[in-house]
Amino acid sequence: MTTNNEKNSSFLIHLSAFSGYFIPLGSVLIPLIIWNIKKEESEFLDHHGKEAVNFNLSFLLYYTILFIAFFPIFFKTIFNMATHMEHMNHFERMNHLFEFGGWFSIFGIILLFGTMSIFKFIVIILAAVKAQQGEMYNYPLRIKFIK
Repeated sequence: MTTNNEKNSSFLIHLSAFSGYFIPLGSVLIPLIIWNIKKEESEFLDHHGKEAVNFNLSFLLYYTILFIAFFPIFFKTIFNMATHMEHMNHFERMNHLFEFGGWFSIFGIILLFGTMSIFKFIVIILAAVKAQQGEMYNYPLRIKFIK
C-alpha cells in the first residue's frame, strides 16, 4: 500500500518534466534530482522516478535526432531552390516540393516534432494521474537507460 506522501512525490516527479519549458534540460535534470532524493524511500517512488527519467531521456534523444536530421534537409532545400529555381518550369517546381530534402520533408519533420511534443505532454499527465492514484505506470516509447 502506498502512502499519500509517496503518491504526491511520484506525482511531482512526473510533473517536474514540464520544467523543461523554463529550464534548459530541465525535463531530464529536475526529475533526476527529485528521484535521486526520494528513491530510497520506497519501491513505488523508485519505479516512477526511473520511468520518468528514462522517458525524458528517450525523448531528448528523439528530439536530438530530429534536430540533427532537420538541418541537412533544410540547407539542401535552400541550396537547390537558390541554384535551380530560375531554370525550372511550373511542373518541375511542384515536383521539387515532394522530393527528399524538399519543403515537404521539412514540413514533415516539423509536424513529427509537434506530434511528439503533444504526445509527450499527454503521456506525462497520464503518468502523473496514475501515480497520484497509487498505480504503477510504464511510459510508452521509452528506452531503459536506468534499469
